[in-house]
Amino acid sequence: MARCPGQDMRNWVPSDIFDSNCPNCNYKIEFWKDEPFRICRSCKSEVKNPRIDLGCAKWCKHGNECLGYIKGDDSSSK
Repeated sequence: MARCPGQDMRNWVPSDIFDSNCPNCNYKIEFWKDEPFRICRSCKSEVKNPRIDLGCAKWCKHGNECLGYIKGDDSSSK
């Protein structure tokens, strides 16, 4: 199955993968721009992606299939 250009990692730039610190224990966590959350390896907390970018998946009719969660659901970015 071909991926759309908006979610195809070949079109990503280096800043689409970044580090952020866990707000609970300050452990460094690597995020990819489309990951809604990660589990901190240090304290096991769920840490939401502070810079989530769902790109075209927010409006595309195939967004649910592409990413595996509900398009337009901004609850993961709050």
